[in-house]
Amino acid sequence: MKVLNLRAGRDHSPIKWLAITLTVALLATPAYAAGTISNALSAREAGRGGTNLGFGDNGVLLHDNAAGMQGLFGDCGCSDCRCSDSYIDIGGAGLFTDLSYSDDDNPTTDAADNPTGLGYFMMARRWNEDIVLGFGAFAPAGFASDYDLQGPATLPGTHTYKSFGALVRILPGISVRMTDRWTVGATLGTAVSHVEIEGPYYLNSGPLRGTPTMLDIQATGAALSWSCGTQYAVSDRTTIGVHYQSENEFKSDGKAAVDITPLGRSYYDVEFGLTWARSVGVGIMHQVDSCQRIGLDFEWEDWSSAYDNANLVFTNPTNPVFRTVAGPKIDEVFPLRWKDALIVSTGYERDLDDHRTVRLGYRYQDNPIPAATTSTYLQTTLQHHFSAGYGFKHSGWEIDTAYQFAFAPDVHTGTSAYPGDDFSNATVSTQTHMVFVSAMRRF
Repeated sequence: MKVLNLRAGRDHSPIKWLAITLTVALLATPAYAAGTISNALSAREAGRGGTNLGFGDNGVLLHDNAAGMQGLFGDCGCSDCRCSDSYIDIGGAGLFTDLSYSDDDNPTTDAADNPTGLGYFMMARRWNEDIVLGFGAFAPAGFASDYDLQGPATLPGTHTYKSFGALVRILPGISVRMTDRWTVGATLGTAVSHVEIEGPYYLNSGPLRGTPTMLDIQATGAALSWSCGTQYAVSDRTTIGVHYQSENEFKSDGKAAVDITPLGRSYYDVEFGLTWARSVGVGIMHQVDSCQRIGLDFEWEDWSSAYDNANLVFTNPTNPVFRTVAGPKIDEVFPLRWKDALIVSTGYERDLDDHRTVRLGYRYQDNPIPAATTSTYLQTTLQHHFSAGYGFKHSGWEIDTAYQFAFAPDVHTGTSAYPGDDFSNATVSTQTHMVFVSAMRRF
């Protein structure tokens, strides 16, 4: 049996340190969601099921629909009203997972219980009566898991199966009031992606297809990120919002060391090609009366284009024996074959008085991952999200909290699409708990 050990080397590039700094600063370990995109970032939107496209009451609108930033401030068009010129919103969430996996070599095994978090920061300022400028950093997407499992017959023994992927978007944005009822908005910024994979892996491509490996790799990259959106008040009580988010296409760079018995070791440069999905959504906010609001959002995520394949390219081997045996480059294609996802979010909120608000929500998300490509490395299959929230005002701050429980039906894989039968005859179970806290202030 020939076993390759691919171990990531240290990468001290500026973009790597930027990604790590942002990840730590934002507590950006990702939320588990259908696909890999979180269904909510702020406690306010999480409490009402993630509905946000038609609202105008939280800083995450810079990310979700920048047109809604007009609602963060008072109406400066009237002479007797109080108008705020600046706004700040900061928040985070604790994520508690309950993941399990089983196959012919493993009875039901739970993933490591490592509570993690996500976060965001946003600030905005009214430039004039019709223009609002904003800036924020958001960790809206990712994946993670950590198992100790028995490998298949060709890789016997207990191995760590571990993955981590995080997407951080750094976004300047603008919202412009076109008429009394119509606003438009856009963002143009940078997205940073960091991916880590550790564990048994069978090559999928070329003459080495089916070769068992032990993979330990890290890669980081940056890409352009932009979005555009609009809101229109069809009446004094009802607002419709539409939003488009661009895909983020990365060619992340990293280092790897490759061990092949009896050839020895060679270091490689590694390029990891991965695309985070584009999306389009439409939402509605309706003011039932002076203290009650409901929301309904529909979103489509283009996973079929984004997660069809992930591509790994190993180049510049330092060991000439490797160059002779495997050539100067190893092209590896990791099939994903994800399907597009439709997401439906519903939410309700009620003001108990001028200082307190309660919220309820439910969100359904298609599972885009086919059973044949389901694995421990991308166990992001959640479909049903139930949430409740509570907000209050204190010393000029608007404080919001929320709790969300999410689960999915078990996914059963007969014959895996990956060689080696590592994930064949397998079952994965996924559910999560999330606790959100946000703080906002106008001044």
